[in-house]
Amino acid sequence: MPIVNVAIVPELMAGERAPQYKAIAEGITDAIAASTGAPPESVHVLITEVSDAKYAVGGTMLRDAMGEESAES
Repeated sequence: MPIVNVAIVPELMAGERAPQYKAIAEGITDAIAASTGAPPESVHVLITEVSDAKYAVGGTMLRDAMGEESAES
């Protein structure tokens, strides 16, 4: 049973997340099934939302970086 973990920062997404998450899960399921031969019903996709306050890039918290970008605009 393949299990795929996906971490997403929802603050970086635009639009309604539910249909986007559904499309992501379907696409990952299709890719895993095609590449491994596993039946689609055995593929598990776990989507975890990670707050921009708990995600850093290059040592800078994303929330702080996004605040800086907003201030520059």
